[in-house]
Amino acid sequence: METAHDQALLSRLFMVRHGESTCNSVHRIAGQRDAPLTILGRIQAEQVARRHRGQDFDRVYVSPLTRAFETAGIIFDDRGEQAPEVMVDDRLMERDFGSYTLESKSILQRRHGIAEYERAMNADSPTLSGGETFGQFTARVREFYEQELLPALRRGDMVCVVSHKYVVELICRFILARPADESYDLRLPNSQMLQGDRIHSYVKNENETMNMVYDWIVVNHPVVFCAGLAAGLLGNLAGLRMSTSPYLLLLLLVVASVITMCRIELENARTFVTDRGILRSVALRYIALPVAFAALVHWWGAGSTSTAVFTAIFLATPSSVVAMTVSRCLGGMIMPSFAQVLLSSLAATFSFSVVLALTLREGVVPAVAISAATSTGVVSAAYLLVRQLRQRAPIRTAKYGERNGYVAVLLLTAFIVLVSLKLHLSAATTYLPTALGIALGLRLVAALFQRHRHVQALDDYTAMTYPNIFVVVIIAALTGNTALEQVAIWTLLPMFVLSFFDQWYARFLVVAPDDARWPAVLGLKDHPPTHEPSTGSVPARS
Repeated sequence: METAHDQALLSRLFMVRHGESTCNSVHRIAGQRDAPLTILGRIQAEQVARRHRGQDFDRVYVSPLTRAFETAGIIFDDRGEQAPEVMVDDRLMERDFGSYTLESKSILQRRHGIAEYERAMNADSPTLSGGETFGQFTARVREFYEQELLPALRRGDMVCVVSHKYVVELICRFILARPADESYDLRLPNSQMLQGDRIHSYVKNENETMNMVYDWIVVNHPVVFCAGLAAGLLGNLAGLRMSTSPYLLLLLLVVASVITMCRIELENARTFVTDRGILRSVALRYIALPVAFAALVHWWGAGSTSTAVFTAIFLATPSSVVAMTVSRCLGGMIMPSFAQVLLSSLAATFSFSVVLALTLREGVVPAVAISAATSTGVVSAAYLLVRQLRQRAPIRTAKYGERNGYVAVLLLTAFIVLVSLKLHLSAATTYLPTALGIALGLRLVAALFQRHRHVQALDDYTAMTYPNIFVVVIIAALTGNTALEQVAIWTLLPMFVLSFFDQWYARFLVVAPDDARWPAVLGLKDHPPTHEPSTGSVPARS
């Protein structure tokens, strides 16, 4: 559509992707499974309602799936006599993704490659079986576009379509007259209202290659972290040894934490933070175990630079925000990992302090103060900040977190490079065996403490496997504990090299897409509910 008349016609078209659904929150593909909105999804829809309260609509076309119908209801139901005509149309349902349904997006991206995953979602691919072919999907959406949408616009109606990501993107493709082989993910965020005559400018800001690069960085973050380690070690070997301010390192950690949390379903945090299984795991893993071990080390009289002391400190170290990224990429539920990150950081105020007091000979008071500020303080502050952002700007904040996950990975990689330049390579034989033992030992502890055959088992494992080594590095740097700093930096090497083992081990922990527990966990309905159309509208299509 290129003419001025066409542009005027498109200015009367608005399209909305539904608010965040329960499947979105766990990074799984819903397709035609009937997933409801999350708390954030409803907040997002409320923001759309406020922003467009003065906009008059003649009719609204909506998908029958609950997440879309609820979104439309929140946006339009409180308009009284000015409420538009609502028409439920089955042709606006999301594509049936067959074998991809309820699969983890990250697992699919890693299994088939980013490009092949995009092809399967936006066209046809041999990796996707069952469901609808892209031709079948295109045919029904095109029928709606040509038989319902265009005639309504040509009559002069102000129209809103409330549907799903790939339906809206397909309509955009029709408007742009884009060939099928040029299609790709437009990164349309949940609940953003897109006006028809602005589609060209929206699409112009998307870059197919860079979008896939960004996804690759997140999904393959272990490779990126290891590359950062290699770069730092090579620079160190070449004589580029340098000392970076701990405050700069802390800033990198804070910003990465905020970006990571922007895409986490924090509004539902209480459900997981008060979960008895998680509370029990945190109490045993982050309080009882490290304090008991530190007491034993203290009674034994081990030196402050002994392997036993370093082990006690790492046992007490709370979980890292990296665990949330790992959970997402390995197919976990993400929020249980966040709950362990938050609770272990709060527990660290006690357990980390006790362990440091029992094991360190010098600098105990500043070490305790710094640990509280950097572990408990950073995570708690980031959580409170992001929660406020998600309340005040729910669409923009979630969009930012989704699009900039790669930035968090790169910031942590920069952290790794900078601290690697501080390593004493000549002391590798002194510190590296201890670091390797710690990394292996933490994985063994995680395997013992995880809830076997539980839907959250993978999150248990990832949370306990990735301690906040970054915090230990900062504590050691600020207190001048060179030995602890060196062990912590060296531990980064086996920690992320062993992440490739974690990818293999996760296959035994991840919840399969056909697991009978998913409907209850995600609140899925067996079939879309039957919605009665508003007075004067046509019946829903079957």
